[in-house]
Amino acid sequence: MSFKKKMFFLVGLITLSVAVAGCGGSANESIGTGKTDEIAKNVIAATETANTDAETVNTPDPAQEQAPSIAPLITKAGGLGDTKEVIEQVRGADENDSEAGISSYQNNTVLVMYSEDDVTKKNTANNVTLSFEATDSKHRTAEEALNEYSSVIPSDAVKVKEYKADEGRDVIQYESKILSDRLKGFYDFAGILDSELKPGTFIVILKHDDSGVFSVVVAAGNNP
Repeated sequence: MSFKKKMFFLVGLITLSVAVAGCGGSANESIGTGKTDEIAKNVIAATETANTDAETVNTPDPAQEQAPSIAPLITKAGGLGDTKEVIEQVRGADENDSEAGISSYQNNTVLVMYSEDDVTKKNTANNVTLSFEATDSKHRTAEEALNEYSSVIPSDAVKVKEYKADEGRDVIQYESKILSDRLKGFYDFAGILDSELKPGTFIVILKHDDSGVFSVVVAAGNNP
């Protein structure tokens, strides 16, 4: 029962009790008054309880008010569009110092560039490099490279096109609605410079030589 309904019911109950007490005459006057007093006490107690209940329902938990907002992963393993905080929960601490300008994870095999987005105000990855040269197996086939970089691109990525940038670089262009929201400030500004750039556009650059793919760069925008 709502608080208002409780009050209407209790006030009606008091009125009815008083009327009954008045009809009973002088012999029952003390009994009626006693019952009314008792009901009034119950009303006060009920009101205090109702007020307490209302305060309990309406008062937010201080812990909830102060809880920081942590953006969830939008990639499988921490990558483009994810925040620094979340990536480091997955990949461990940054191996570079704060002045390096680029973050390094997992023995320099994953390199990430972050920037605070002007709109979301979150420190978000806008460039991720998978450096196969820093691993025991320094090259990958195109298929192996695709399997590895699929873990660092947004989960809703849709392939748009692919082309050869130059002799040693193949480019695959994607679009992602989630990324357009995560890097809204980036795309708002980039759209001023290039009106044809669609928000959420990003590219994957496969760097290769005669032995195979040695590095993959995943970057927001469409400029290789």
